[in-house]
Amino acid sequence: MKIVSNLVLLFTLLVLPACEKGNIPVINDSDNLLGCWINPVVVDTIWQYERSASFKEDEGGIYFKSGHEFVERMNSGWCGTPPITYANFDGTWTRNDSFLNITVGFWGGTVDYEWKIISVDNDKLMIYRVKDTYHFQEE
Repeated sequence: MKIVSNLVLLFTLLVLPACEKGNIPVINDSDNLLGCWINPVVVDTIWQYERSASFKEDEGGIYFKSGHEFVERMNSGWCGTPPITYANFDGTWTRNDSFLNITVGFWGGTVDYEWKIISVDNDKLMIYRVKDTYHFQEE
């Protein structure tokens, strides 16, 4: 009988942790978020960025500044055919727990982003883009 109860206990200890949802830790330290993030890679629906000291000349990226200032480096025009010219677009950001709300300019107007931070540390930022709403300027 003791063997059966030990097996039940062992099974419970091994199986229950596997039932947890969302095992990816969310770090809520805004200081880790601040800085320049480049080399965006999309895996499934998760965007991954690497920390950098600055933007690269011919690539996109994002920059979270103190004072809730935001800069996105992206193509400067509507055409995505190489060679692509990049420009920096200014915006603002706010954070509510693991959600980011960003408003930033782009070549055709402004865009509102709602992103969920999956994880952030000194080297990598992982986000899920919940919603992107584009507001085009009429000429």
